[in-house]
Amino acid sequence: MEIKKDTSREAAQKSFAEIQQWMQHQLLHPQFAGEYENYVKSTSKLSAKQHVQIYQRSYIARLRDCMIAQFPALRHALGTQLFLQFADLYLLEYPSKSYTLGDLGQHFGAFLEETRPDKDAEVKESWPDFMIELADFEFLVNISFDEKTNENYQTATSETKEADLQLVPVFHLLKHNFPISLYYKEAVNDRNPALPFEAESYCVLLRRNYRLGLLELHKVQYYFLLKFKEIQSIGKTIQFFVEEHNFNVEELKNHWQQWKVKWLEEGFFIKR
Repeated sequence: MEIKKDTSREAAQKSFAEIQQWMQHQLLHPQFAGEYENYVKSTSKLSAKQHVQIYQRSYIARLRDCMIAQFPALRHALGTQLFLQFADLYLLEYPSKSYTLGDLGQHFGAFLEETRPDKDAEVKESWPDFMIELADFEFLVNISFDEKTNENYQTATSETKEADLQLVPVFHLLKHNFPISLYYKEAVNDRNPALPFEAESYCVLLRRNYRLGLLELHKVQYYFLLKFKEIQSIGKTIQFFVEEHNFNVEELKNHWQQWKVKWLEEGFFIKR
């Protein structure tokens, strides 16, 4: 595409920044007509508008590919055609404003909430809730790959004292109203999962050595780790559950010893 050259005084005063701004507007808002001939030169084969439309289609296709890559499980849940319809509407409402496309889907969950078909109904359906939870979860998976943390640490082992245990820097404890992590793993591994029924679930998403791990948790395990993340002490965490929730101290200590073996293998802990 060739930028139109015009020796008129008015055109000469147009700054390069203005041209950039116009082009950006055309890419982000292709539904609005533009003054194509003022900025782009027509050729014998293509009009100025057709030249711009080539870039518009390429840009939109790239954004679509990025949304598909960021939300593979949601694409499976909705089906490709419906997913792309939602994605196109989302991109019009929340156009990319960042130098990177890594955060393109940041507001997708909020968009699905805003546009849910039963938004104003007194009795709401459950399937939009599943889609919203799944969208938020998948975006978290994406940003966890690039989350900036201190990676200079020593992995904990069975020899590490409990007082020296600390959770890895990238460690997200998640509670959902649907089996989100199970559905996600089935979908991304091409196992064609059916849409799940509502069921409370718990999981942890962590990163160790720049590799993500995803593990389901029992309810007690989730709240145990949540408390440990807060107070940074296994002894005080056990004490809290004994005093505040009437857990049997010996049973909880036995459970902790079993959990610790598995969680060390999964890379939950580093050495303080």
